[in-house]
Amino acid sequence: MAPAHRRVLIIGGSFAGLCVARDLKDHFLVTIVDAKEFFEYTPGVLRAYVKPKHLDALTFTLYPVIEGRMGCKFIWGEVTELNGTERTATIKPMFVDKKEIIDFDFCVIAAGCNFGVFHKWGESLWFPTIHECARPEGSWPHLDERFLEGRRRHIFEEYKAI
Repeated sequence: MAPAHRRVLIIGGSFAGLCVARDLKDHFLVTIVDAKEFFEYTPGVLRAYVKPKHLDALTFTLYPVIEGRMGCKFIWGEVTELNGTERTATIKPMFVDKKEIIDFDFCVIAAGCNFGVFHKWGESLWFPTIHECARPEGSWPHLDERFLEGRRRHIFEEYKAI
């Protein structure tokens, strides 16, 4: 039997993902998956490198906004596989070793882009290294930028280097 409400999976919790969730939440059961715990207003992040305190004005934690204010489900983790035929997504949640499979009726990929064209993973100062398989090969493997505190530490390191 089909569920009462159709389910939408949104991959990515930044500008597009949050806007889509806002517009669909009254008509669908919405789940957002993002590899990091926070939203970052990326166009303003360069200012944070010269004034680290500014990062607070550019970021917020996703969970309370998505689940508390929007009434959607938030999964902090990575989508590692998407099967369109079966309408399933394999997700590696942040604090669980075992991958999970969730199903959906519709899927929106709003994962953004990477800016560093000269790096294998698209890494750059203004885009945190968030994918689990990319972190060991990244320029900052000692920082886990999936956490807001990891992003903050990276900005402080760059600030000290300037």
